[in-house]
Amino acid sequence: MNKQRRRGMSLFEVMLVMAILVIISALSFPSLSSMYGSYKMNGALDATRAAWAEARARAIEEGRPYRFSVEPGGSSYRVAPDSSDYWQGDVTPSNDPNGQGLILEQSLPSGVRFTVNGEGATGDLPNEPDNDFVTEKPVTTSNWTTAAVFLPDGTAKDDVKIVFQLRGVRPQSLQLRGLTGNVSVQAE
Repeated sequence: MNKQRRRGMSLFEVMLVMAILVIISALSFPSLSSMYGSYKMNGALDATRAAWAEARARAIEEGRPYRFSVEPGGSSYRVAPDSSDYWQGDVTPSNDPNGQGLILEQSLPSGVRFTVNGEGATGDLPNEPDNDFVTEKPVTTSNWTTAAVFLPDGTAKDDVKIVFQLRGVRPQSLQLRGLTGNVSVQAE
């Protein structure tokens, strides 16, 4: 007898493989989503540290103070020279005797919120938006709260603590030591 070889799989075999894949993905989803949250938290910390470093470097280089301000209860921040001309609406001063200063406006990854020195802390974090695009979350230039002012000698006016929060992830904070300009990260 000449047995012919089977060329396909039965419906039962296909369904068994699909069931195994569903079980494996259901088991791995919680760890992947928590890992994704920690990546977002680390991205927010790194972006803020980079903005602080840029503001401090510009203050030293240009010989004028730079201000780091945040959107109260939000996720946006702004860096610009510590002059009222740079903090009035959307207008950038064109006649600055020190030359055009850096203006940096950014948003944290979606779902990440920060509070400065414990002010404006809310107990309930909003649900996370469906996207991570900064263009979807426009940064407005009104109602900024000053968090830190970097001086031309490399120091800051005050000590600052910014707490970053994201639903499902342990809060972390950035602490700026005003006297030295040193920045440290701590888990809350």
